[in-house]
Amino acid sequence: MIDFYTWGTPNGRKVSIMLEETGLEYRTFPIDITKDEQFDEQFLEISPNNKIPAIVDHGNDSMTLMESGAILIYLAQRSGMLLPKDGQAHWRTMEWLMLQMGGIGPMLGQVHHFVKFNPGKSDYAETRFK
Repeated sequence: MIDFYTWGTPNGRKVSIMLEETGLEYRTFPIDITKDEQFDEQFLEISPNNKIPAIVDHGNDSMTLMESGAILIYLAQRSGMLLPKDGQAHWRTMEWLMLQMGGIGPMLGQVHHFVKFNPGKSDYAETRFK
């Protein structure tokens, strides 16, 4: 059984989709980041960087993981699905995952932050990330 700590963000959704696709047994625990629940002492024991998503895999010595990219790779390996083991297919998959993690994902996050939650605070940021 995997405990999945998340909130309704793109990073949280990535992991929820992966859990559904792999069919691994899990239960969800919401961490309301609008109420700063990510700073609760119990959650920080699981995710020291105070970010969602995070998991605890009770089927693997209560392994804890934070960071969506690491969790996605872990779940793929744990399930034996969606990550080729060898060769070019493995590295093409990793290449696209890293593009999303380090490029497209953060840029979309900045758009969301500046345009939805902080409109009018920085014309430069709104223009840049739109």
